[in-house]
Amino acid sequence: MNHSEIMIDRVLVHLFNDLLRIEEKTLQKKIGDLSMREVHIIEAVCASQKEDNTMTVLAATLRVTVGSLTVAIKTLERKGYVIRQRSQSDKRRVHVLPLPPALEVEKHHRAFHARMVEAVTSTVPPQELDVLIKSLHAIYDYFYDQEEA
Repeated sequence: MNHSEIMIDRVLVHLFNDLLRIEEKTLQKKIGDLSMREVHIIEAVCASQKEDNTMTVLAATLRVTVGSLTVAIKTLERKGYVIRQRSQSDKRRVHVLPLPPALEVEKHHRAFHARMVEAVTSTVPPQELDVLIKSLHAIYDYFYDQEEA
């Protein structure tokens, strides 16, 4: 590998090894009793529309099994972040609804992401943002392809 490739490798390895840990550590000041996995479940619940907030749809969105999601949702329900509600029209369907503490967590989580994006975009000249976006898509596509293989 040439020098540029070595530098890209180092940045990516450190970034992927540390990103969730750093995000969790930063957010712990605001959301003390939640793991990043739980925060990302709350994010999906808050982002879903009423008709799309079923356990099945949320599990597919998060790429986990319904069984795994059920365990996590029960924990979040016990902690007071979400409630589960049977559908009135189809009792087999269970909707997950955020409670006010979940909305507060999501607000802090969105703010963290906004600060992260600002930190990156503020260092890149506007005319180079397309190259950055293309590069980030290439990284995403690479990892997505690895997951599918």
